[in-house]
Amino acid sequence: MATKLADAAGVCLAWYLTWLVRFGTSWFPAPKGIPDFGPYASACWLLALGFTVAFHAAGAYRRERIEWGFRAAKKVGQGAVLGTMAFVALCYFRGDVDYSRVFLALFGVLVVPVMVVVRTSLHLGWKSWLRRHVRPVRVLLIGTGPFLEEYRRRLSRRQPYPVEWVGRVGPAAERERASSVPYLGTEAELPAIIAAHRVDQTVLSYNAQQSDLCEAALEILSNELVVVKILPDFGRYATFTYSAHEECSLPLIVLNQPPAGMTARLIKRTIDLTIAGAFFVLGAPLYLGIALLVKLTSRGRVLYSQIRVGADGTVFKCYKFRSMKEGAESETGPVWARAGDDRTTRLGRWLRSTSLDELPQLYNVLKGEMSLVGPRPERPVFVEQFRREIPKYMLRHRMKSGLTGWAQVNGWRGNTSLEERIKHDLYYIGHWSNLFDIKILWLSLFRGFTHENAY
Repeated sequence: MATKLADAAGVCLAWYLTWLVRFGTSWFPAPKGIPDFGPYASACWLLALGFTVAFHAAGAYRRERIEWGFRAAKKVGQGAVLGTMAFVALCYFRGDVDYSRVFLALFGVLVVPVMVVVRTSLHLGWKSWLRRHVRPVRVLLIGTGPFLEEYRRRLSRRQPYPVEWVGRVGPAAERERASSVPYLGTEAELPAIIAAHRVDQTVLSYNAQQSDLCEAALEILSNELVVVKILPDFGRYATFTYSAHEECSLPLIVLNQPPAGMTARLIKRTIDLTIAGAFFVLGAPLYLGIALLVKLTSRGRVLYSQIRVGADGTVFKCYKFRSMKEGAESETGPVWARAGDDRTTRLGRWLRSTSLDELPQLYNVLKGEMSLVGPRPERPVFVEQFRREIPKYMLRHRMKSGLTGWAQVNGWRGNTSLEERIKHDLYYIGHWSNLFDIKILWLSLFRGFTHENAY
């Protein structure tokens, strides 16, 4: 609640600062004079409510975003942009108050840094209050799992609350293992250790092969008045995201869930439709010119279609301008193109080197079968081959295929390392955001269309 109140105050502060900059200085002339402040002041309550909804939609109120950092600042920035766009659209449709356009533009510029400063101040003030008035939580590490030290390191760095590391407990063989916290004893000594060190919280993690030790430790902890947190060893199988929650009154851990919520996916789809639609219409003369050249320079169809595998394993027809001779795979079967491939036409080499042969895939984007950004779609025969040869290959189908992607702008396209391409695809899915998409689209202007591996 404190965060939401601070955000509401920050939005109103940004609105008032915009008024001072626009009408209280000589930086921006006001030929129509200074308007009455009343209609502007009355908009604050609507702004505060609207921005709270926008921050919710952007995920800025999720617990891990309230704990301040770069990702939290990014979510606040996204929410501020979304809130500003929504408010401007509302003003346009209402039409009852004619706000200065320069004023609204200035507000859009000022609100992001103001909100970041407000959140930063709130975070620093909260941490200062915690250090002065809250007793550190005394944490005991239990087990041998590989995540214990990583958990300690990350929590110490982020410090969402004051923490004091009591030590670690585990099998006697763990006594000599190098660690940043002292070894206190075995699992059998847990009751005495918890009492002697006044432990508030325990974090437990064991290797999958040590389930008997894990069960014994949990049995002991079930009789102690301490908070028990468990770091499951199978967390390493969570390639993208994972969450723990309750379903049907049972604790549940979900691995590899979709990396984005409905709101973020709706924004992604809107971006796809807007940009693809604009290029589809404005680029019509270019498409007609390429189609005419394809027809005049070689016999066969203008457009070439292939079955590709998209999101969640669905198949669709992917369209391209034909760049190879008609029936190019009649003798070779499905194979990848290679440098100096004699199946490629003279015009086709140029189309492939500039990626212009893929322009018809804008139609796939408009149909919803592809996105502007995502892992490149592959043919079913290669998907079946790679899923057997490359670990986690199928996980790249958790998102829609794209015209361009993180692998492509980093040079992993054409007949290059599949392992590196998959690594970049999985990184993209695990770190996906609409801002990341915009970054890839921008990089594609310089790295995505022409490349030495495009043939």
